[in-house]
Amino acid sequence: MLNELSSTVVFERPSEEEFVRRWQLAFEGNIAHVVVMPSVSIEKLDVFVNELIEKRSTWYRDGTVQSPCLAVDIGAENCCCALHK
Repeated sequence: MLNELSSTVVFERPSEEEFVRRWQLAFEGNIAHVVVMPSVSIEKLDVFVNELIEKRSTWYRDGTVQSPCLAVDIGAENCCCALHK
């Protein structure tokens, strides 16, 4: 979820604590967020997003673990879980 004119990006909390620590993610419940500051380069953003995409594909690979529903936290219209797709 990205609010217009905001530098804060909200997404599901990664299930791997090492990833959370590596990127120093703030979280509460099932949501995490990053604040993209002007000093962050496009290259660093690319590394973060690519790593998140790669890791996420392994966290939910076999379908036995569903991505968390974030509707309560961010609204059903912004949730991408199986229930709200």
